Amino acid sequence: MRLSTFFRRVLGLARTRVRSVQFIEGPDGVEVVVDVVPQWRKKRCGSCGRHARRVHGTEGKLRVWRHLGVFGTVVLLRCLVHRVLCPRCGVKTMEVPWARPGSVFSRAFEDEVAWFLQRTDQTTTSTFFGISWPTAGRIARRVVKEKLGAELLDGLRLIGVDEISYGRPRKFVTVVVDHERGRIVWAGEGKSEATLAAFFEELGSERSARIEVVSMDMSAAFAKAVKNNAPNAEVVYDRFHVIQLLNQALDELRRAEMRAAPNEAYKKGLKGSRFAMLKNSWNCTPKDADKLSTVQHSNQRLFRGYLLRETFQNVYAVDLPEEADEHFNAWYRWARRSRLGPFRRVAATFKTHWAGVRRFIERRLTNAAVEAYNGKARMLSHRAFGFHSAKAFIAMLKLCCSGVTLSPLGQGHP
Repeated sequence: MRLSTFFRRVLGLARTRVRSVQFIEGPDGVEVVVDVVPQWRKKRCGSCGRHARRVHGTEGKLRVWRHLGVFGTVVLLRCLVHRVLCPRCGVKTMEVPWARPGSVFSRAFEDEVAWFLQRTDQTTTSTFFGISWPTAGRIARRVVKEKLGAELLDGLRLIGVDEISYGRPRKFVTVVVDHERGRIVWAGEGKSEATLAAFFEELGSERSARIEVVSMDMSAAFAKAVKNNAPNAEVVYDRFHVIQLLNQALDELRRAEMRAAPNEAYKKGLKGSRFAMLKNSWNCTPKDADKLSTVQHSNQRLFRGYLLRETFQNVYAVDLPEEADEHFNAWYRWARRSRLGPFRRVAATFKTHWAGVRRFIERRLTNAAVEAYNGKARMLSHRAFGFHSAKAFIAMLKLCCSGVTLSPLGQGHP
């Protein structure tokens, strides 16, 4: 077997002809330099991949790409690259089958780096492959761009929207999750109406009109963006965030009662009641029940707030939206005349957003999938000890949470 044939098969170079192989003494030892040429009849545009003709009067430039090593030895691919005239893109650099446009690494090498980035932090990956930290991030962005095309946004019907914090001070990324496929389909910097509007702009009016349901928290900015860009979509407010507002109202009331306590004996009856009151009744321990009994006898206002929180759960316990309307109307009248400021405000909020809260009874759709990716996003951020830019964070989110499948050690590469 010829040496050139051996390296072509070992390196897994498809649509490529190996012209020669040289062993050169490099700064870190012996390097294998493989001279290659694309094995197709006509040159192609490096931007769109269409057939293009070489620009006359321009000499080619010798370029080098780093490939996966062989037996612990660095392998470099070398080729004379020309500029071509594409009828669509204009003058561009010709495409090569072994590398992505604008990269100095082979496709197999970048896929290997991306596989490591899915499983470990960027610093460890860059150290293992002997590349810089920013280079590893740029590789992740190139792999995501190729693996996740425009078809990722096709067929969206049920989506969830939420913001994710990735740094201080107040750095946020808005993510959109497809409930049916269970993966992140879009992410953008910020958490404003304009941020979510950018998603719908990328989606297009035709695909936006096919969206049936959008689950979210009670963000006015997100709701306005959905109303303006997806006219056929129904907004479902996540049950977790609804109950969270009740918990915040109850906690605010408890702190106010502690501050207004006339003496230490009165405060002692309320001390340690926070977690017992925020638990669901079916999760309470005997110790929690004793604390709730103490609150019932020592502070009627606080216990009334606890009952308001618990009673609202009946809204979600029914099967028909009409029954939910009855429970909510009764609860709303009780909350408004309770003389408890935090619950009066929450009741007014629920009244304004009742249509979205009520749709949970019909759809039974929550933001659980979005919150799950929220946790994974925090893990990615902590693993990397934070990100300097939203672009780097979004690239890692899509690489790890959008269904990108890669094979280790170059397996399955052309």
